[in-house]
Amino acid sequence: MRTLIAAVAASYFTCAAADNALIVPPMAGKVGDPGVWIVLPGAEINKDVYEPMAKSVQKACAFPLWVTVLGTYLTPTPIPPEIGPRIDYILKTMQSQGLDLSKVKLFYGGHSLGSVFIQDHLKSYHGSTGPMGGKIQVLGQVLMGGFIQRKYVYPAWDYPVSTLTVGGELDGLARATRLAEAFFQAKSVSSDFPVVILPGVTHMQFASGDPPLLVKARDLQPEVTLEEAHVAIARVVAPYFEKLAGVSANWQQLASAQAETQEFVKPIIEAYQLEGARYMGTPVQFGGPGQSQCVVGKDKGACPSKSPWAPMAQMEISNGIDDWKLSVSNEFVQLSSTPLNGGAFHLPEITNDTSTRTISISTYSENYWDDAQPSWFAWKEIFDSYDTGFIATSALEIGTKLASRQCTYILGAGKVDTSFDVDAPNFCAQTNEKAYAWAKEKAQATSKARFEKFGQKFTFKDDIPKEGGPLWLYARLQFNDMGEEVEVASPMQKTEKDYWKNHFGPIPRPSSIPDPGCYHYCKLLSPARAIEWIYLDSLRAKLGLHVSTVQNATIYV
Repeated sequence: MRTLIAAVAASYFTCAAADNALIVPPMAGKVGDPGVWIVLPGAEINKDVYEPMAKSVQKACAFPLWVTVLGTYLTPTPIPPEIGPRIDYILKTMQSQGLDLSKVKLFYGGHSLGSVFIQDHLKSYHGSTGPMGGKIQVLGQVLMGGFIQRKYVYPAWDYPVSTLTVGGELDGLARATRLAEAFFQAKSVSSDFPVVILPGVTHMQFASGDPPLLVKARDLQPEVTLEEAHVAIARVVAPYFEKLAGVSANWQQLASAQAETQEFVKPIIEAYQLEGARYMGTPVQFGGPGQSQCVVGKDKGACPSKSPWAPMAQMEISNGIDDWKLSVSNEFVQLSSTPLNGGAFHLPEITNDTSTRTISISTYSENYWDDAQPSWFAWKEIFDSYDTGFIATSALEIGTKLASRQCTYILGAGKVDTSFDVDAPNFCAQTNEKAYAWAKEKAQATSKARFEKFGQKFTFKDDIPKEGGPLWLYARLQFNDMGEEVEVASPMQKTEKDYWKNHFGPIPRPSSIPDPGCYHYCKLLSPARAIEWIYLDSLRAKLGLHVSTVQNATIYV
């Protein structure tokens, strides 16, 4: 099949007068074996607008570097069947222009959608199956406004060629939170996969010129000039090439950029781990890549993992009991699981130990990511499966089954006369405010200052009562855009201790139905969603690339 594709593609390009590619010869005065960087452009981005960035990298590189950007014909960016034949064609073209193929150091690259296609191509065709019939080794690649795809990370790291990931702090398409995930994963592998996030740089600044419609609609305003962005890119790309080529003149520049990136992503990673993020440390949950490892049998619908944040809501609900300690456990489950659908009920339980005066409460959570409308068509989860970083990677909500304050007091502390009125406060909103406050406190200083000046702020409204489990289960945490602010409201369900008696009177409760009393369920704001909002999505209204004027001298349009 590969031979057939290659033959067809080669025939196509042979018929053309020349391949549609930008070729930038190396700068004069460079010595040493030549390098070649072959780049795939982003969707609908013309090859020629990458020339200024290419020249910045050439200038910074210690050896003579050729750069070529493969242009497009009928598709938005070069696609897999044509990439291999076109690379061979371009190498031969550069050979005719003076490139010594016997000494060449070859690197690949891709921007945006091009970063997806080039890494797929390199994964399949390297070493003996690489360019020129395997005669030339590809030393590494640079992904710009992109990252190693999750399919090469889970269930285990499976990418064979060194890769540098370079992203922009203000990239509105390949968001910084997805780049933080890439940093988190690559750091556990080896130094062959460095990840760098450049301050103030946006998605379009890896190129130049007018952005295509999608980029204009979703990218943010840059905080550095185009020239400054290209210099910043060159300061990490050139040392990466030099290291792989055996020339380490400026290696410290890349190491320093990685250290700065580590500090930048630290609060992001911490927030995602507090959530119990499916791609940042907690894959074994429903909707996560390790879902198949969740328990079956009598505990079907449960997973051996948890949300570290969810117990905060129970602490909020159950605090204020004199002389008693509170111990709260959590487990990820499928909240809709019941014996009727082949699973098991997962309901909060309250126990106590009078000898240590400890009240123990079990809670159960499920992360939910898709906030697409209409809700019956989960297009955002479908989009996320393509792994572009285009949509939020944090959970929309942490749905959590919690025990009521009334029953904490009665069953835990033995205060049998406690009224259900103690569950009147908006405990869900109070917990969500804590998640927001945590994110603002932890956010990196520059990101926080930018958010305070330009970002839409969260405000928290009263909890929204739901009567019945399914009504609460399928109601989502609300984010209502009010202009300057976004109102956050949590669906909530609470039941008193004597719920069955009060609602069903003398009808005896069947043994197959668990006691429906003692609950206080919440849809929780994830600290990760809060920090992702602060770093990126809150900025779109005032700092989106589509916004024509920005009243800030540090913003460059």
